[in-house]
Amino acid sequence: MDDTRQDVSRDARSQPHPPDDSERELVAQAQQGSLEAFAILVDTHHTGVYRIACRMCGDQDATDLTQEIFLRALRALRRFQYQGQASFRTWLYRIAVNACINEIRRRKRRSQIEGPSLDEELDSEDGPMDRVVPDESHSPHVLAERERVRRAVRKIVQMLSPKHRAVLTLVDLEGSNYEEAAAALGIPIGTLKSRLARARAQFAIRWKRYEAGELSLDD
Repeated sequence: MDDTRQDVSRDARSQPHPPDDSERELVAQAQQGSLEAFAILVDTHHTGVYRIACRMCGDQDATDLTQEIFLRALRALRRFQYQGQASFRTWLYRIAVNACINEIRRRKRRSQIEGPSLDEELDSEDGPMDRVVPDESHSPHVLAERERVRRAVRKIVQMLSPKHRAVLTLVDLEGSNYEEAAAALGIPIGTLKSRLARARAQFAIRWKRYEAGELSLDD
């Protein structure tokens, strides 16, 4: 995440992002069967959806999961309707979060049958900790340290429950405002803020344990 996102105020996070006319037109065309219009929507939102998949489920299956999310969106597109200031992105992120939660549950069921997962998390060029470790130098030492922190943060986020993982991903890692994140998750803003506070607290506890050498993040 870039440094500007770190400076977003709480007031700004509570403001909605209204859909613009060009988005509305593209959605209308896609709903009428235009695959070209839907392709433009995919190009516009692909990076955001892919990041959600990476941060909630890890890099290994993110590409396939992203494709699945857009296929789900395409199948459900005719039922999409603008409500107030809600955007297409909000609706799409809700599909993405639900798909990721389903994948997390599927993995849990599979691990209960097969035993602990041996999947190894792969590296990502766009990790969640760019805002935590500023790119002040390209020395090998700094790059190695940043990668250590990035991997540690991702692994700790993935230790959280699906609902806490989802809210932390949308608000702190994706920079969604409270209203958009609440709409994507289908919960009231008050619930979102409460859940976010718990998620941050759980993350902080695990991070302190990791820094103290009390928590191993080895696969």
